[in-house]
Amino acid sequence: MSTRPSSLIIAVLVVLIVVAGVVGYFAGSSAVPPPKTITITTTVGTPTTITTTVTTKVTEKVTVTVTPTPTPTPTPTFPLPHWPQKLRFITGVFGGAFYSLAVPMADVFKRELKIDVEVIPGPGAVATPLYISKGEGELSMTYDYLGAPAKENDISIFGEPLNFSRITAVTGGLYVTYYYFVAQKEFPANNFDDIAKMIKEGKPVRFGGDAPGSSEEMMLKFILKYYGLTYDDVRKAGGIVYAVGDDPAAQAFREKKIDVFYQAGGIPLRTIADVDATMELKFIAIPDTVLKWLRENLGVIKGVIPKGSYKNAVTDVPTALGSTILIASRELPDDLIYYILEVLAKNKDYIAAAYKAFSYYDPATAWQKVGLWELHPGAIKWFKDHGYMK
Repeated sequence: MSTRPSSLIIAVLVVLIVVAGVVGYFAGSSAVPPPKTITITTTVGTPTTITTTVTTKVTEKVTVTVTPTPTPTPTPTFPLPHWPQKLRFITGVFGGAFYSLAVPMADVFKRELKIDVEVIPGPGAVATPLYISKGEGELSMTYDYLGAPAKENDISIFGEPLNFSRITAVTGGLYVTYYYFVAQKEFPANNFDDIAKMIKEGKPVRFGGDAPGSSEEMMLKFILKYYGLTYDDVRKAGGIVYAVGDDPAAQAFREKKIDVFYQAGGIPLRTIADVDATMELKFIAIPDTVLKWLRENLGVIKGVIPKGSYKNAVTDVPTALGSTILIASRELPDDLIYYILEVLAKNKDYIAAAYKAFSYYDPATAWQKVGLWELHPGAIKWFKDHGYMK
């Protein structure tokens, strides 16, 4: 008699062992297993297939926070009902820097804001604030450094009382002005400390440049003021201030009728480039102490005329940098000033195509370049809304 286990008993034992193993696996595992299908086939006796499916249901609570997409504030239909129907934009002389920049600016104001803008030639930077002060214009351009004498109501500069509270700044840095002072090669001074010493010692210094009231002529006056000097002191020492205009003064410099030629503008500047190319000269530096005083009292910033920008610029030349600013009547609505800034930023490339120097306009820092002029409330809101001011 055979003692070999029967096929059926072996099959049952195999099934029990496998099932026990599966149950133990799931009981000892902390992880939740995915659904499984297990198939077991015997090889002793008649093949027997046992199939079992283990299914585990997992329930998990998920919290989803939905952030709604903000609806952008719609641009209003221009012009707004409370805006003036027309703006008078007072500039400098026809064809000059102020006028040439004002024309494309006025064009985008008309096109974008649907408001009439008349560009009116005027006598220049010193006089333009007077138009705003007297209510004879709504927009204009001037220089950052004029905010200090305007605030002090300096009649010696403006010629008549100025209502500073009526004039506000919209933005600065429309373009940057470099103040140039170049001297004959043999002139014994290299900076304004040397020049001031010469004048105080009674030695003649002959200055020449743009006309009275120009930004460069005004800068010369302020630098001398730092040293406690006036034009009268220059004349008493035997010198002159030949303020006749760019080209006549440049010619006088070539003929050595003047010692120091002053100008203001960008890099390169035509009149400086012309004399630099045709004669030996040297650039006069403005000392750091003077630049610090100019910053504190006028709001202008320190800069340099870079080495190599002219043939005779053999080193970086410390000088003052001026900023052309847009000013406006305080009576203009806040939202009009706000959208004027919006339009300027949006159309920067268009304006720069017509006036290249505007390509350096930077809305992010423009509020810092208005000198001591006070910003219009509408301008403050625009700079804050765009994250440029805190």
